[in-house]
Amino acid sequence: MAQVTYHDNTVVNTSTEDDEISLSDLVKTVIRYWKIAVIITAAILLGSLVYVLLVTPVYKAKVSYLPPTLGDVAPLRIPASSDQNITEKDLDLAKKIYTDFEKNLNSLKLRRAIFDKMNLLPLLNKNANEQTNIEAVFNKFNEKITIEKPIAKKDVPVVPAIHLTLKGSDPQFLADVLNQISDHVQATTKQEVIRDISEQVSFKKSQLTREINELRAKAERQKNDMITKLQETDQVEREKLEDQIKTLRDSAKTKRMDQITVLTEAAKIAESIGLVEKSALLENTAITTERNAFYTEVNTQPQPLYLRGSKALQSEIKELTERRSDDPFIPGLRDLEDKVALLKTNPQVEALKLRKDNDAFIETLRDKESELAILEAFKIDPNQVKVASLDRAAYPPETRESPKRTKIVAFGAIIGLFLGIMAAFMVNFWHSLRLEDAGKAE
Repeated sequence: MAQVTYHDNTVVNTSTEDDEISLSDLVKTVIRYWKIAVIITAAILLGSLVYVLLVTPVYKAKVSYLPPTLGDVAPLRIPASSDQNITEKDLDLAKKIYTDFEKNLNSLKLRRAIFDKMNLLPLLNKNANEQTNIEAVFNKFNEKITIEKPIAKKDVPVVPAIHLTLKGSDPQFLADVLNQISDHVQATTKQEVIRDISEQVSFKKSQLTREINELRAKAERQKNDMITKLQETDQVEREKLEDQIKTLRDSAKTKRMDQITVLTEAAKIAESIGLVEKSALLENTAITTERNAFYTEVNTQPQPLYLRGSKALQSEIKELTERRSDDPFIPGLRDLEDKVALLKTNPQVEALKLRKDNDAFIETLRDKESELAILEAFKIDPNQVKVASLDRAAYPPETRESPKRTKIVAFGAIIGLFLGIMAAFMVNFWHSLRLEDAGKAE
């Protein structure tokens, strides 16, 4: 017990040796009650050993995937004559396919398909019957499946690997299930990718076929339009020339009738003066009067027609009246008729009418036909396609995921030793209290 002593009004606190606890005392206490410490430590250590031996071990199986290579996705590349940066397109295609594969790894539908296909219900629930909630069993099974995907680093174009894991107590069962899921997901993804590519190719072929048909229909319309345009142009030109010919003929006929009228009047005059034959005055077409040796006057005035005599005039009138056509006497008429004849049979129009195929005259048709032929020949061999590279298949795990036996036993030993020492102190403390009570009683 502590005592208080006063010296010259000074308070001094002192302690007895019983209140001081040294390390040696602790060691002596543990040694004194070592049996208790050993018993408790051994009991806890034994309990931990029993636990790790009796608890159901949990194993973890894993299957690993890597992104498909350019060669894996090359058969899926849609060929086109205009492709430029093929490598970049293949990289984008590989990333997309790998993303679809990862999506299907997370698909509950595909996992449920494997659950039903392998009939896992009785394996996961030994007491399964008609009343068993299948969805609950499947959900519990699905919770044990995880996808481990390392976080992609920034500015690193490489797509990280994907690990599909499954935990359970049967190593062989885990490996079989994971491999079944892996095969099913790869096959399903491959089917989806091939179907998508095939649909894209079919759509592109249909689009090219429509474009080719439209180009041909357009060329046919343009040909018919050209024929119509040429025919209308020729018709307008022909009608113009025919109008000119008609005008020339009407003009020639009018001039002929005018000439007949003039000649008729001259013939009447000749008959009235009794001039039957040509007058002698017409023999001198020019009357010349010589005034001197250096000057001559020529008279060029036209002579009256009646001087030709009624006989000649009547003969000319008869010919003009009986003339059936003035065409031979119209200058340039035959040239105009030739032009009209040419316009009736336009060689260009006839060539367009005889043309049965416009393909040679369509500018972009051959390119589209070539692209369509390439797509028609495009076939996908599923055996050459991979949606992911299987880096490591699932094998029955040899090491437990849990429990960690060494850690549990070591932890149990440490806890047991700690509790054993504490128990020794408690027993020593309890024994000290009893001795103190006994001393007070005396």
